[in-house]
Amino acid sequence: MVRSCSYIVTPPGATIKELLNDRGMSHKEFAARMDMSEKHIRKLINGEAQLTPETAIKLEMILGVSAKFWNNLEAIYREKLIKAEAENAKDLE
Repeated sequence: MVRSCSYIVTPPGATIKELLNDRGMSHKEFAARMDMSEKHIRKLINGEAQLTPETAIKLEMILGVSAKFWNNLEAIYREKLIKAEAENAKDLE
């Protein structure tokens, strides 16, 4: 999560984490279902790996939440991240 005066930026992975907790699914099981490494899943959840359209489709199949939702969430996250970082940089000047 990134913060600035105007923004609190939460990665889409926070929503993934909540859904996994709600379903009682471990990261290991989720990684296997997604056909991804646990390391990549951890990066995805922490916002260190970008959520690609291909990943969004896999999420739709595994979690039952539309790929469009995931793609929009990622786009909003990346936009707010840029704005928050720019605002933080401006505050340092």
